[in-house]
Amino acid sequence: MKKQLLLLVIITILVTSCKVSRQYVQHISKKADIVAPKTKNVIVIATEEVTVNEFKKTFEKNFAEKRDFSLNYLNEFSEKLSASYLYADVSIDTKNSTYASVNKENADYVIHFSNFEITNRVEWRNTGGMGMNGVGGMQTTSVEYCIINVKVEIYDAKKNREVLDFVSIGEKAVFLFNFTKTLQEAKERSIDHIINYLKSGKTEYKKY
Repeated sequence: MKKQLLLLVIITILVTSCKVSRQYVQHISKKADIVAPKTKNVIVIATEEVTVNEFKKTFEKNFAEKRDFSLNYLNEFSEKLSASYLYADVSIDTKNSTYASVNKENADYVIHFSNFEITNRVEWRNTGGMGMNGVGGMQTTSVEYCIINVKVEIYDAKKNREVLDFVSIGEKAVFLFNFTKTLQEAKERSIDHIINYLKSGKTEYKKY
């Protein structure tokens, strides 16, 4: 009995404490380097199209239109990018949603967000437990994650060419049925992953 209990404790510790790394920046296509970014001016734009596959009620509760989501994303991203001091100046263009339509006269680079997607995934976990008769057993529980995907394209406005594109993924597990907070934190993490990748090239994180 003692050996069984010890084995159960070890399994429980391994299952609950082990965190697997996940790649949250994917499909990277790099054509050129961004040289001396701290001297560069950046304009950020975004498409108004957002694909909402899951968390539809939560999305509609927080955003009257899809355009509101993309504008919110632009504002939060520009604030965090400015605070990172990665570039000399960061501004947003809310009237134009394509690189071709942006006034690039005072810009060195243009960052374009597109292919917004809000979806989910369900993770099944086996955890150790104690049955009614005192015998150890495994219990299966599920955890739902909110996932936000966004495609990021960066253009060199002076040379009029794309220099980098990738997909950033933000995810957050639903906790205590607080879907609004989960959606917000998934969005924040997708933004953080973009900025961290631009600063350091980081693509992997411990799974949230």
